[in-house]
Amino acid sequence: MKFKILILIVGLTFFVQLVNLQIVHYHRFQSLAMKNIVGIETIPAPRGMIYDRNGNIIADSYPVYTLFIYPKQFSESQMSQLVKLTGLKREIIQKKLKKNYRIVRIGKLSLPVASKIEEILDEFPGVRVKIEPVRYYYSDKIVSHFIGYTGEASPAEIKKGELPKISPADIIGKMGIEKEYNNLLTGKKGVEYYQVDVLGRITGKIPGIKDLSPKIGNSLCLTIDMDLERYTDSLFKNYKRGAVIAMNPRTGEILIYYSKPGIPINQIVYERNEQIWKSLITSEDAPLFDRISQGQYPSGSIFKIITAAIGLKNNIVNKETRFKPCTGGIYIGNKYMACWKAHGSLDLIDAIIQSCDVYFYQLGMKIGLDTFSFDARKLGFGSITGIDLPEEKTGLIPDRDWYNRYFSKKGWGKGVAANLAIGQGEVLVTPLQMVKFFSGIANMGVTYSPHLLKYALSPTGKRIYKPRLQEVQLPIEKSSIALLRDAMLGVIENPKGTAHWTKIPGVKVCGKTGTAQNPHGKDHSLFVAFAPYENPTIVVFVVVENAGHGSTVAAPIAMKIINKYIKREVKIKNE
Repeated sequence: MKFKILILIVGLTFFVQLVNLQIVHYHRFQSLAMKNIVGIETIPAPRGMIYDRNGNIIADSYPVYTLFIYPKQFSESQMSQLVKLTGLKREIIQKKLKKNYRIVRIGKLSLPVASKIEEILDEFPGVRVKIEPVRYYYSDKIVSHFIGYTGEASPAEIKKGELPKISPADIIGKMGIEKEYNNLLTGKKGVEYYQVDVLGRITGKIPGIKDLSPKIGNSLCLTIDMDLERYTDSLFKNYKRGAVIAMNPRTGEILIYYSKPGIPINQIVYERNEQIWKSLITSEDAPLFDRISQGQYPSGSIFKIITAAIGLKNNIVNKETRFKPCTGGIYIGNKYMACWKAHGSLDLIDAIIQSCDVYFYQLGMKIGLDTFSFDARKLGFGSITGIDLPEEKTGLIPDRDWYNRYFSKKGWGKGVAANLAIGQGEVLVTPLQMVKFFSGIANMGVTYSPHLLKYALSPTGKRIYKPRLQEVQLPIEKSSIALLRDAMLGVIENPKGTAHWTKIPGVKVCGKTGTAQNPHGKDHSLFVAFAPYENPTIVVFVVVENAGHGSTVAAPIAMKIINKYIKREVKIKNE
């Protein structure tokens, strides 16, 4: 009897455990079992496309064959055959495997090579060939500094956690618009299900389990005009280094964002070759340097407009104010400071039109360093503009503390204000700051933060995002702005104006020339302009490095851009 009871208890125990395994915890154990036979791989999603303001494609994606290695399943014995088949260098493969990722992207493959590897995958248990979308940029060197490029997420970027849900081997935006709007451009990854053996090697697809297709990211429509961008590049064919930025003063939309030399971003994205980076880093022309948002230049005589604005704001000068006549130079203390010619006695407007250094030396001294630095910063210099790009420099507006820190209290004198007033010395500006400020002058005091994104589109074509206009009011009276506008008009229209010879028939253009001293070589040529005078729709700033006077090089480039833009706008209006 006791034996029967024991048999019954054991049987009952087995039955309860069987029910527990087969019914109560069925889904849990099924999941664990599936994990032992199912391998999951992500399918990269294409990034959204990038267009210019007129619908021209700037950035697209196309499929390529890429070699991936799973280090835990890959042995050194496979290396020689893989190197022979792919033509990739052993050292490069070994270096990439040191990343210690679960999966490592090795490099691109041609279709014939990819096909050969696919045929003998049994010999390479730790190797896979995948088709993935790779970026292609139209006119890549021309757009490189604002569009940026994509690349594999680095360990540091993954660790930072700035971008959500990124993992090893993910492709992300590394610079420019690609980085700034990475979350909008990134699509949703798909999922592939594979049958794997006990060693984790892929043995085939699993019947009945459907893969999840990737979803393309959102597309971006930029404010850039690619026709103007390419035209600008053609105007720079005889110059090695420089920058052009153009903005619509009514909206803050950037029409041209051009920095030369550019970067071969297609080559960078496709080849990911260290040698390419080495040549870019060591080039004396500094192609990696974005001269628009990071270039900090002495502004030369263009800054006389800012100095005049500060003088007018503080009631130090007015339209009729005259100082000591210009005889070709003036002593400030015991230092003789020269002008580029003898101008005689001038009022404020004529001093701007003829770009008289002596007039502005004296105005700078009357303003003084403290007021000059305080108000220059109020006008937007010495701080970022807020453009929708990941990196922007502030330029420099030195003040008393700055001079004391760098030169000691006795190492500088009041005369620094005279030099700063004509845009020389330690004052540094960025092209972005210049177009933002002069947009305010063009727009009678109202300016906007520069931006490159016009709007974002969902994969179905719905507008899902548009940047908000950030309006800024310049702290200058409208009467003072009107005076400055008239003076800038005279730079072009007046026969004595420094850029009179660049005048466009039938179009009133306001401008100001600048020649920035360069301690490392020939002076930089600068020019800023906006048009039409009555109702400006474009502001252009040009800097051509080591090219000499602003009136002879930068001014003609800016005027040709304005002429092309105005003619096209008139044509569109009349159609």
